[in-house]
Amino acid sequence: MGTESTLFDALPAFEGYLRHEEALSPTTVRQYRADAEKLVRWLLTERECLTSWEQVGARELRVYMQQCQPAPARARRLLSSWKKLWAYLAEIEKREMQRGPDELKSPKLPSKLPQPLSTDELSRLLHQARENVNEQKGLRDWALLAFLYGTGLRVSEVLNLKLNNVVFQSGDPLPTAIRVVAKGNVERLIPLSATAQRALYQWLKVRRIEVKGNGALVFVHLKTGKAIPVRTVQAMMHRVGERANIPAQRATPHKLRHTFATNLVNLGRPLEEVQEALGHKDSNVTRRYTKLSQSRLRAVADALPDIP
Repeated sequence: MGTESTLFDALPAFEGYLRHEEALSPTTVRQYRADAEKLVRWLLTERECLTSWEQVGARELRVYMQQCQPAPARARRLLSSWKKLWAYLAEIEKREMQRGPDELKSPKLPSKLPQPLSTDELSRLLHQARENVNEQKGLRDWALLAFLYGTGLRVSEVLNLKLNNVVFQSGDPLPTAIRVVAKGNVERLIPLSATAQRALYQWLKVRRIEVKGNGALVFVHLKTGKAIPVRTVQAMMHRVGERANIPAQRATPHKLRHTFATNLVNLGRPLEEVQEALGHKDSNVTRRYTKLSQSRLRAVADALPDIP
């Protein structure tokens, strides 16, 4: 019981540090906390002799990885979570920690070029979203998906968007921009594309009349005015995608973000513009969208003047 208490006791303060001092997003904080809890439970089962965090080293973490066999992306996130925990214990709680996760190599991720939705797929998806026996709900779902594509925002950013963060020009009923609080509690002012502007305008007209309650969020449940969970949007997209003959793995909110970014690159927008539009801090994350397709490489080759 003493060991369990010692290992678990650090986690609430660790979570508070991530939330308040590092200002990480709630989703990231939950993931880091969950990863730490799973490690504690494993240590209590497999390494009962360890009585404090100071005794946990790279050997234990390697065995954990070997037993769990996480996919490369999951393994990288575990390492990231552990490094945050080790840094907190060493720097904030002043514990004499072993190097632990710093001794483990981060696995390489397979290089995959994101496959965006085609114009036809996107059109079918939006059409099916609007096809609903409940006309208002169909319009909301269509507007939500069109807005996700038209802004390239993360689904969590759209679902957390507040009415007072929608920007209008004086005398113009059409919204022109939105203010979004992104990762790290950083606010961005985002001009709206024509697609996003039209979707938001049409939804807000319906929202004013149909939505019950005085909720502050833009996209909400029609009956209650309460927030929509991310999982609800994911499930809705799977249903809509099935009707539009789009595989479930391609009918996701993040695929709309991929499509937004890829289309900007294909239109010749500079990498730094796409990075800013996506809210990426690291340009390497954005760079994956700049890999040319074979057809575009063929076009590049064909464009070169022929010198006999």
